[in-house]
Amino acid sequence: TKIIHADYKYEGKEEVGINSNVELITLPFNNITDKQFEFLELFFEPNYYLEDFFSQEYSFNDHPVLTKIKKYNSLEQLRKTLIKRKGSPLTRGSINGYIKKLQNLSALEISPNPEDKKEKTITISYLGIAFFLQNLYNKLN
Repeated sequence: TKIIHADYKYEGKEEVGINSNVELITLPFNNITDKQFEFLELFFEPNYYLEDFFSQEYSFNDHPVLTKIKKYNSLEQLRKTLIKRKGSPLTRGSINGYIKKLQNLSALEISPNPEDKKEKTITISYLGIAFFLQNLYNKLN
């Protein structure tokens, strides 16, 4: 997406023209891998239709799919959910690998679990939701 900022001419407080347009620098939005997408999918209800995410009926804050985002209170809880979805065993180390890569992209929010200080609470960030939605949108097109 291009972001253009106009440098307007003013007479008093009234805009009367444009001196120039300045194109602002934007950051590229990386694509995530299919495996990273599958991992981010764990934070949403498993039974959804692609079109559900892009329904114009709801605002972002009122969207029924996006308001039911899951949070995991331990790595073990996340591991069990991932194994259940994939149907194959995964080690804590491989899950830590997913988490580290997605954390480097700022796609996950990780904080200490208030109930168990040894474990972490893992949830998807707004940027993670954006990565997820971009990947879904690309699948539709």
